[in-house]
Amino acid sequence: MALNYISIGQKIKAIRKRRGLSQLTLSELIGRSPTYVSYIECGTKSMSLDTFILLVNALNTTADELLIDNLENTIKVTNHQFATLISDCSDYERRILLDVTMSTKKSLRENRQYMRTR
Repeated sequence: MALNYISIGQKIKAIRKRRGLSQLTLSELIGRSPTYVSYIECGTKSMSLDTFILLVNALNTTADELLIDNLENTIKVTNHQFATLISDCSDYERRILLDVTMSTKKSLRENRQYMRTR
């Protein structure tokens, strides 16, 4: 299975923006050029493992989060993402999100027959 560099790049870009970093700042943190960071975010260029680790550390994220679309076992990553998503919610918001999630899950399972197959 080949790595999906476009997906990895999109995740890097999203996390960089969420952290309020420019490409220039990120490039300085990892010792690479802003152009190279742009290429990585677009999926135009692949990166070395060293660069990948530098990015993970600079973005204060995990390798799993960047690679989630390339992994087969993503339960821990998704659990972490769900926990992060609701970490700043009030009890009321958590109850509503749980209700919406349970209703969505029920609907997905009831309407599975309408799902397209590739």
